[in-house]
Amino acid sequence: MNTVVITGKEDISLDDLRFLLASHWTLRKTPPDRLAIEESNSRVYIYHPRLDSGGTDSKCIFLDYSSQNLVKRVVMVIGDSPQLLIDNEYNTVLPGDQFVAKLRSDPAWDWRA
Repeated sequence: MNTVVITGKEDISLDDLRFLLASHWTLRKTPPDRLAIEESNSRVYIYHPRLDSGGTDSKCIFLDYSSQNLVKRVVMVIGDSPQLLIDNEYNTVLPGDQFVAKLRSDPAWDWRA
């Protein structure tokens, strides 16, 4: 699995994300501290990262994915905001609105290349 990291200045609510995503996908049953989307045998898992103290970082979410195409679509739904910072862990870190604009302008973008 690969990971996209989205960081905000404010808390990122999983309940808010659940609401946004449910209008596009049927969400899989998960514990309340995680979200999961499955489509054509590809999955995206969304959760707050754990801190060394045992808590979670509510200003950050991880999107673990197996399909770049699916995670791109998820990012376009939840990440289109200048208040967010998106890191694809392949040397691209941009404000959310700029990251989503890049995805829209180049849908075939393979950020692993």
